[in-house]
Amino acid sequence: MGLIPQTKCGRCDRTYSSLRSRCPYCGAHRNKKGKRVSDGDNATWKLIIGILLIVVLVAAVIVILVTSSSDADKDPNDGEGGKTPSGEQEGVDSQPGNNPGTSTVAQITVTAADGTTVSTLTVEAGQAADLTAAVTPETITDKPVWTSSNEAVATVETLDDTGLKIRISGVAAGTATVTATVGETKYEIAVTCSEAGSGTGTVPPTEILATRITAKTRNYNPVEDFTCSKIGQTVEVTAIVTPSNATGVPVWSSSNTDVMEVVPTDETGLKAVVTCVGKGNAKITVTIDGQSYTFIARGPKK
Repeated sequence: MGLIPQTKCGRCDRTYSSLRSRCPYCGAHRNKKGKRVSDGDNATWKLIIGILLIVVLVAAVIVILVTSSSDADKDPNDGEGGKTPSGEQEGVDSQPGNNPGTSTVAQITVTAADGTTVSTLTVEAGQAADLTAAVTPETITDKPVWTSSNEAVATVETLDDTGLKIRISGVAAGTATVTATVGETKYEIAVTCSEAGSGTGTVPPTEILATRITAKTRNYNPVEDFTCSKIGQTVEVTAIVTPSNATGVPVWSSSNTDVMEVVPTDETGLKAVVTCVGKGNAKITVTIDGQSYTFIARGPKK
């Protein structure tokens, strides 16, 4: 049965839709002899259909709420299929260098001893230039790989295990490109080699000599002398070198190691510790490139 009201024919006593003007069975007019069937016949079906509509509506609302909550929990950068828009697997940090399988872009610079950046180099056959490379960031542990495009003109060799210190040597007149490679990053030096004795070579200096040196402590700059109040006392001293980019390493010494010992505390040799080991006086000297500075360290009197 449907929701459309039914009419019972007054002639044949059969029921039919109220939308009809005549009984489909006997042809009698409804307005004359037909009468509407009681709505009670459809009440049960109306109730069932109403309940079904309510259930469907509630289910639709629940589905919408669950879908909205799921979308809110997703990373906005995540794409379809658990991948980011760039195609990386979900859960993998896309920042370079943070996870296995990712790479950090290296930056390479090459400088001479005086700190100037070298991208071109002119040498004569038989001349050599010592240069230093720097690779950043420090998290990169790969060593630079050095090559020459024409070893008949210029060669390149590493001078230490880090691959950062190199020597480019002129072989014969011509041009070549020396390249440092770290990962996908390359640094090129255009090398021009002229004939030996031509006077056209402009090899950068391999060392910067110091012209002056002094020393200071926490309380004295420069330090001329100091006194230790007890045996075992230590004093930190620092060498001040002019110019500051001098390539030499300061050497520290004590005139009497039974009274004062001096030991460098870093690779540059600029910092040292003086330790009082006995009574008396001693001269502490720091020397670099023929320049020296001396001060007196005094031990306890008692």
